[in-house]
Amino acid sequence: MTQHPVDDQHPPAPAAADTEREARAERILAAAADLLVSLGYRRVTVEDVARRADIGKGTVYLHFRTKEVLFLSVVLRSQEAMMRRLIDGIRADPHQVRPSELARASYLLVHEDPVLRAVVVGDPDTLGFLARGGAKHMRALMDQRRDTMRDYFAVLREHGVLRGDLPVDAQLMLYMHVFTGYFLAEPLAAVFFPEPDPVTERADLLAHVLRTSIEAAPDDPGPDRAAAPHVIAVFDRVLTAVRTELATQKRT
Repeated sequence: MTQHPVDDQHPPAPAAADTEREARAERILAAAADLLVSLGYRRVTVEDVARRADIGKGTVYLHFRTKEVLFLSVVLRSQEAMMRRLIDGIRADPHQVRPSELARASYLLVHEDPVLRAVVVGDPDTLGFLARGGAKHMRALMDQRRDTMRDYFAVLREHGVLRGDLPVDAQLMLYMHVFTGYFLAEPLAAVFFPEPDPVTERADLLAHVLRTSIEAAPDDPGPDRAAAPHVIAVFDRVLTAVRTELATQKRT
């Protein structure tokens, strides 16, 4: 790639420089995402990403200080898009506020997004590695996401969306184990069921498990409508935090 000397007499305007840095960071993220999907995390190097983005290796490190942070940011970018769609879904239909519907929509969105599908479904080892990396490099965001799920379940319990026969923390633990375990069990399920059900049917089954185990008043739309604005506010806060973290990790 041809390098052009910087004109010290006419440096780029601050706004133009910011736009250029943002565009370069996005190009790096797009290149890393493509390679993550095609090769897997462990086989990709920073040199591969730089080559795909048509920049120097050192330029990657101007934005992302380590390979781990770079790929955490790739996953975070996909999660940000997924969260926006979940919130939009609740705005359009308050029934989507229920854990069964949230899990169903999230399951389908993970399978739809190439990055999330590659990490969550295709490579559980990488998922665990990046989860530990998130705890190390993005501790405040990880804590906020945990607190967001607790706040979400507390709102649902307050408005009668959840049953009252279990403590709310136990219901949240059940949700997390069922939802996460559903993905982790897919390789084993493929052994038992060589011709698996379509992804939408598996999503429906996931929703059924959660609906029958923790939810109340399934035919009454009132609790859903009452809880929806409060849940949207809770999710909007963590969405803002995700966007802020992503911008920080880009180091633009």
